[in-house]
Amino acid sequence: MTKISKSTIQNLNRRTVITGLVLAVIFVIVGNLVFSYALETLDVQAELLELAAENLLSAPFPEYIIPGLEENVWASILLGIVATFVIFAVTLLVAGLLRKKE
Repeated sequence: MTKISKSTIQNLNRRTVITGLVLAVIFVIVGNLVFSYALETLDVQAELLELAAENLLSAPFPEYIIPGLEENVWASILLGIVATFVIFAVTLLVAGLLRKKE
């Protein structure tokens, strides 16, 4: 049985994280380009049933749209990529805090 060094595991973990981030960004780009033209079926059905939604909290970017750039797909893609990295950073912060508790 071969022993794997700690640096090999760290490099593998680093490559895995980078690969995951790259895939997440690709999914954001493809999702924005493909689904930005799709109908919001839940919204359409809610309107047909005359249902109104009330937000508990106001979102900084409702409907993932930057005010003033409603028709710009690239602004939406940029917002998705930034959100992906923010979520990743928060996840790393929580993981670091949990690791310190052990």
